[in-house]
Amino acid sequence: MVINVRQTQNNTAAKGKQAIDNNTSRVKGRWFGELANHQRTLTDSLRDLASEPLQSLMTVLVIAIALALPGALYLAVENLERLGGDVEASTQITVFVDLEATQYAISELESKLQTLVGVKRINFISREQSLTEFQELSGFGSALEAMEHSPLPPVFSVQPDSVEFERAGEIAAQIEKFENVDLVKVDMQWLERLRSMLEIGQKLITALGVTLGLGVLLAVASTIRLAIQSRTDEIIVIRLVGGTDSYIRRPFLYTGLIIGFTGALIAVLFLYASVTWLNVSIEELANLYESRFSLQNLSFRGLLGVIGIGSALGLLGAWFAVEKHLQSVEP
Repeated sequence: MVINVRQTQNNTAAKGKQAIDNNTSRVKGRWFGELANHQRTLTDSLRDLASEPLQSLMTVLVIAIALALPGALYLAVENLERLGGDVEASTQITVFVDLEATQYAISELESKLQTLVGVKRINFISREQSLTEFQELSGFGSALEAMEHSPLPPVFSVQPDSVEFERAGEIAAQIEKFENVDLVKVDMQWLERLRSMLEIGQKLITALGVTLGLGVLLAVASTIRLAIQSRTDEIIVIRLVGGTDSYIRRPFLYTGLIIGFTGALIAVLFLYASVTWLNVSIEELANLYESRFSLQNLSFRGLLGVIGIGSALGLLGAWFAVEKHLQSVEP
């Protein structure tokens, strides 16, 4: 009796394991079948694009140009922001001391400058140092050597701890009230103009990106519309034999995705090549000013962003075209 119970339990366990294995096999078979179906659809989409090379190439190039233009403007704004940031980091307030100020008065002024809130560093340049630097830079060294006294005033170079123009202006306003200060100069107005231009550039990127994005959608939708019209008879036959809309829609969506991805890839290659080509001249110019500035190319995140946007626009344009024109094809 005990043996029969054990045999029954073993048979039940074996049947349960076999049922699980059968379900697993069916799921795997269904999954591999779907994967094979998608691979076949992708291959057919590539073949359809290759059958119309000129039309496909024109659509891809339109997408590449539409993505490259805002991409180039984005890189320009990003590099200008980097350049502005480098200049901001070295922003200084120049304080010209009165020529009649004594050494004691200069020392007192230096102490006052050091006690100011928001001042990071102070550098003093004497009249003799100013004259020496001017001789080296101006090329009038022999003429200036005849002078008994330097005509240039002592200078304090004050570096604020903040690169904000408003904060530097507040510090300059306090320094102007000190005794023995002849002139305070903050050369940051042009930087404010640069910031305004960068804000305009960012808005222009958005407007240009939206406009060209709509153009990409229309270009892809037009291509997919022509593809649907050329395969009208095939679509009718598929519907007569019971094909679903998702099955009919799939190859057209793949076509849009391929077109968008290829256009984005060409745009990325164009941007990389352009920045690399321009960097040769930019680095030569920067070396003349003893700077190591160079153009920054697309980051990996930017690369993925361009390819992702291009692929998404291609897929979205194809989806719009399919939803609009596929319903008009009836058996």
